[in-house]
Amino acid sequence: MTYHSAGAVCCATLATLFAHAPANAQAAADHAVIGPYIGVAYGAAFGNRETDDSNHDSDESIGHAMKVYGGYQWSEHFGVQAGYAGMRRLNQDTGKGATLVTRSANGRSLYLAGTARLPLGSSFALTAKLGASFGKVGSARPSSAATDALLGHKTSLMFGTGAEYVLDHHVAFSIELDSYGKISDRVKGNTLTLGTRITF
Repeated sequence: MTYHSAGAVCCATLATLFAHAPANAQAAADHAVIGPYIGVAYGAAFGNRETDDSNHDSDESIGHAMKVYGGYQWSEHFGVQAGYAGMRRLNQDTGKGATLVTRSANGRSLYLAGTARLPLGSSFALTAKLGASFGKVGSARPSSAATDALLGHKTSLMFGTGAEYVLDHHVAFSIELDSYGKISDRVKGNTLTLGTRITF
């Protein structure tokens, strides 16, 4: 290849890149997530109940979780978020045979967290959060002294991780695994949710 033809190829390549640069910049802007947002999510709740059961049984079933949240994305990578997570039917079996008892707790967490985001192209990103959970177990059944011990409130460290798909600047979809730590002295709260976020 001669110097002239090599130069022609380089010039053509640069021209192509410059021609696509505005389109790429516009595509990135269309998928920007900076600004205030609100979101809602629904999924599963589970709670690693801490028990003193002499048979050491801890068979746990999956409950229901609902989360509403809002926040502000300061940049492409960092933001802040506050939310409410409700966790119902945190069930756990204790004992065996005739002594088998299923205890069911309903709890919630109000949380405040800093968020981090690792973009994987313009549409996908990995997410994480770290902050404080202000939890409470407000009701439990069946009524007994052992069940009543599940009630209470607790402030704990919360953290989460997930992934999101950004449809455009306004709409994103997410899957998140969040741990709210202890939401009472005897109950831990965790959720796995699918959600939608709206950025303004």
